[in-house]
Amino acid sequence: MDMMYSDEIKITAYDNDPKRISRLERVIGYAEALAEHYGNNNLLNKISKLHDYKGTMTVSWKKQPTEGEKEILVKAWESRIGDGANNVEHEIINI
Repeated sequence: MDMMYSDEIKITAYDNDPKRISRLERVIGYAEALAEHYGNNNLLNKISKLHDYKGTMTVSWKKQPTEGEKEILVKAWESRIGDGANNVEHEIINI
């Protein structure tokens, strides 16, 4: 069960677990709010996909993220609505 966030970010999870998919949807919303708070309106445009594999979130970027943008995703994942850990991997994909 793959999902899309805002018709632009693919959300996938290990074993297509609906709980993991739902958690990623909440995490990306939280990350979007953090980015807006810090004046970054481009964050979501840089993300292609989020994947949860047994508690590790992989962020696939369309464009090179800044360290601050990576940190926003880590903060969202380690928050109460995320996994509670900082297990985040970043990859740049070619589109």
